[in-house]
Amino acid sequence: MLAALAALAAVAVAPRAEAQQARLILDQVFGAPAAALSIPFGNVDAACLAAPAPGVTCAPDAPTQGATWYGRIQFNARATGMGGGRTVRLVAARRSLGSMPVARLLDGASGVLPTIAYPIAPAAPIVLRTGIAGGSTTIARSIGVKVVPADAAGVWTTSVVYSLIVE
Repeated sequence: MLAALAALAAVAVAPRAEAQQARLILDQVFGAPAAALSIPFGNVDAACLAAPAPGVTCAPDAPTQGATWYGRIQFNARATGMGGGRTVRLVAARRSLGSMPVARLLDGASGVLPTIAYPIAPAAPIVLRTGIAGGSTTIARSIGVKVVPADAAGVWTTSVVYSLIVE
């Protein structure tokens, strides 16, 4: 069994110091209110033996004899002062490898098996949402951890930076 944890950091970036502001808040993790900037998957395995936490789903991957454990996360993005047709986009990248192997932390649309690996900085981040207008916007995504039979038991950790970029 592996215990997987993804720690999050939210960053808002504006190209000018005008009255523009962008704020990102992690609202929900696996259907429950977010208590911290972390996503504790719990004990996961390559055989989908038992759900480690409420709201976490397992999808077997027959070609690798592994599994992807995933659940829904929800953010609230708030943008103010976005005059002149400016919008905001949400991007993400793993800040460092940590103990989680490359291409094992995955992203996808909400409610869908995540298949896109989070890149590791300094690689370009993945774009999770574009065209976020002024006001408050709810953004839901699927986040997952891929496990294969050759993985040794232990704890995986990694960090992800989610950024709002004013365009």
